[in-house]
This record gives sequence, C-alpha cells and structure tokens, in this order.
Amino acid sequence: MSPARTPAPAHDAPRIVPRVVEHTSTRRALRTPEGALRGLLAGAEAVLLSWLVVVVPAIATYVATASAPALGSAGWLEAARVGTAAWLLGHGASASLDGLDLSLVPLGVTVLAVALMAGSVRRARLPGWPAATISAAVYVAFAILFVIFVGLPGANRALVGAVLVAGVGTVLGLPTASLPSRLLAALARVPGWIRTSFGGSWRALALHLLIATAAVVTAVVVNFGQVRDLHEGLHPDIVSGIVLVLAQLLALPNLVVYAASFLLGPGFAVGEGTAFAPSGVEAGPLPIVPVLGALPGPDSLAGQLPVLGVVGLVSGVAVGVWLARRLRARTLVDAVATTLGTALLTGGGMATLAALASGAAGPGRMAVIGADPFSVGLALLWQVGAPALVLVLLSHRSTVASAGQLTARARRAGGTWWEQVRG
Repeated sequence: MSPARTPAPAHDAPRIVPRVVEHTSTRRALRTPEGALRGLLAGAEAVLLSWLVVVVPAIATYVATASAPALGSAGWLEAARVGTAAWLLGHGASASLDGLDLSLVPLGVTVLAVALMAGSVRRARLPGWPAATISAAVYVAFAILFVIFVGLPGANRALVGAVLVAGVGTVLGLPTASLPSRLLAALARVPGWIRTSFGGSWRALALHLLIATAAVVTAVVVNFGQVRDLHEGLHPDIVSGIVLVLAQLLALPNLVVYAASFLLGPGFAVGEGTAFAPSGVEAGPLPIVPVLGALPGPDSLAGQLPVLGVVGLVSGVAVGVWLARRLRARTLVDAVATTLGTALLTGGGMATLAALASGAAGPGRMAVIGADPFSVGLALLWQVGAPALVLVLLSHRSTVASAGQLTARARRAGGTWWEQVRG
C-alpha cells in the first residue's frame, strides 16, 4: 500500500506582490515664493501712495475751481490725468500739453517714491529676494497702467525711471542679508580701494548738498517778504494755496541742486539768457512762482562774491580727513588711487543730479532750466579732489617717514654747520 500524500505547505503557494505605479510626469507643481502676497501688497502700497500725493491735490484744485469758465468741459478725470502726468514726470517722462513741453523732472516726486518704496518693503518684512522682485514688478506694472491712462507722447520714458525707482527703493528697504548670495559674493570681491572710494564720494556729495540745502533755506528766510508778496499776488484760495505750497515742496530738491551748482561756480539758469552764478547774475523775466523770489538779483551780494564758487572745497577737506585716517596704513599708490576715485565718483554723482534737475518747463525761454552737468561735475571733482589728495599725501606714513628723515638730516647738517661756525 502506497503511503498517503501530505498536502504541500501553504508557504509554497505563489504570492501576489502588489505593484506600485508611479507618476512618470516630470512637471513640478507651481509654487509661489514665500512672502509673495506681502511683496505684492508692498509694491501696490508704495506706488499708490506716491501717486495719490500728486493726484489728490490736482483733483482738489479742480473741485475748488470747478465753476471757473476757463476750465470749459474739463472734469475730475482730466484733473487726475494731469496729476498722473506729473507723477510720470517725476519718473523721467516728458509730456506735451496744448503746446506746453515739459521734461523737467520734479525730483521731490522721485525722492518721495523711492522713500515710500523702501518704507513699504521694510514694513512688509519680506523674507527674501523673490518676494522683493514681485514688489518691484508690481510697481512697474502700475506705472505701465498710468502711462496708458495718460496717453501722451513721451510718457513711456517713465518706465525706465519706474524700474530704477522700484529697484533702488527695494534694495534700500531689504536687509543686507536678504540680497542674493551671488550679489553678496560679488560685492565681497570688490577691491578695498573701490569700496572706500564709494564711501568717500557719497559722504562728500551729501555734505555739499547739505550745505546747499542750508543755502536755500537761508535765501528763502532772507527774502521771505518778496516770496510772500508773489504768493499773495496770485490771489489763491485756501485749497489752491495749499496745492501751490505742496508743488513748491516737491520742487525743493531741484532748488537744492541749483544751489549746489551755484556754490560750485558754474551756476544755473531759469530761462534762456539768464545766469545765476557767484561771478554775476543775469536775470530776466521769470515765471510767477513764489519761491523764485528768493533768487539772487543782479545787485545782490551773493552775485558779487566769486569766493562762493569754491564752497565745494569744504567737502573736499572733510572727506580728505576721512580718507587720511583710513589710507594711512595702505600703500601710497593705493591711497592716491582711492582719493582720485573718490573725486571722480563725486563729480559724476553731481553731474548726474544736475542732468536730472535740468529740462524744459514750458515753451520759448522756459525750455532752458537748470545747470550744465559737465561744468558742475568738473567743478566738484577738482574742489573735492585737490584738498583731499593734499591731506592724504601729507598724512601718509611714507610721507611722514620721509619728512622725519629729512628733518633729522637737516638737524644734523645744522649742528655740523653750527660747530664749524663756533670753531
């Protein structure tokens, strides 16, 4: 009898292994950068606030004078369009309204826009560069909408200025650690003498502009009676008076640049055929703007003191002391290169400001307003470079060592001569 077959063990049965099917698509899910919403709101806040500062007074002026026959069929939308054109002028646009050519940049609008952009970015506490890029892009996008709304030839030039304003404001508002790592690494590789040159140049330029600001305030205070008479001669109501004062405040940085040009010698012009300089004043018919009553007249003391044209030497001496302390231990070639670089950057910065503050503010004679950028930049270059270079050379360790050796030799020679005289 054959033996009984035992059943196969259960573990010998075939096992079914589940298969996992993976998604083979290589597309990544779209993710918004961290802090994107905050960046969007920061850019919108900055551009709308700066726009409202200019547009609201324009609309208020229309409302206050809505019954004037000269307005014709103009409405509040046209007033907003005029205010938007002024905002675009602050970003470098040019405009032509009824034959009135305007290309003079109201630097007050520019400075305000940069400050508001930096403040909005700082308050938003953006976590990094991607969110900050969104903030700047929103600012430029609104500028594009404003250009379309105005619809004037030359308004699109403001887009370049909007990019610069948004970029500068964003960089100023972001912490240094939030900048791209590649940019920080590139900045770390910049030679020390170049970094020192930039530090000295902005200090020299800021000091000269501070002196120019004090000069503008002094001129307004001294000639306040004439300024007030011009203001009252326009017979403005309360709203128009406030708007007039605000418009002059937005032009204050332009006046500071003109005063800085005056204190460097070349001076400036307010209309074709006019010249305001320490070597002499040639005035002509001026637009009825109250603050222009503070300009020096042909017989004023300011127009008869050529020494006022070398006030830039004050900034040169100050930055020379600053440089001398930092360059004393470096090589003489490095010290000279740094000082010359500081002078070149300072002159270039002043020339840029003079170019931005110059342009046309109307037809005919008013097409020439401002200072010559080349002359002004060259004047500040030598007035900063000359005293700074002298101070750096005199305080350098090699110069001091050489002077000490010469002094010792002179003393020895003098002692030998005295012994020979005494016999």
